[in-house]
Amino acid sequence: MFNIGIYIIVVIALVVLVFIISKSDFYSNITGEKESIESIDDVSMNIIAPGWSFEYKNISTDNVTVANFLLECAYKNNFTVEKDFWSGYDSFFIVAINNIHNGEDGMYWQYYVNGNFADIGCSNYLLHNNDVVEWRFERSRWL
Repeated sequence: MFNIGIYIIVVIALVVLVFIISKSDFYSNITGEKESIESIDDVSMNIIAPGWSFEYKNISTDNVTVANFLLECAYKNNFTVEKDFWSGYDSFFIVAINNIHNGEDGMYWQYYVNGNFADIGCSNYLLHNNDVVEWRFERSRWL
């Protein structure tokens, strides 16, 4: 006999999944993230943490996602980035920048583009000319 509780859990999980997918497609459509971009010009990155900050300004790059631009910045400026891949989000999750790890003092790495909190994975956010990325080590918006 089929358990009604399991049925309800499955239905709720499917509704949440459809919502997440539809929000992702909507976001992609309004930001143009499905377009193919080969390079971008005049992009900048600011990294802000207690006791350490960094600026990488007015760069032309072929690394068009926030994640790849961060990795380029780290490589060219000799600091570390630790990341994990989260398959549920199909994106990298930044664990540490310059040996400053998530969870220290209840703070986590979060990123913003042009002053707006980004709510998609950094591997999926496509940059455009003149964008400014800011990584902030701060209290999580989700906890």
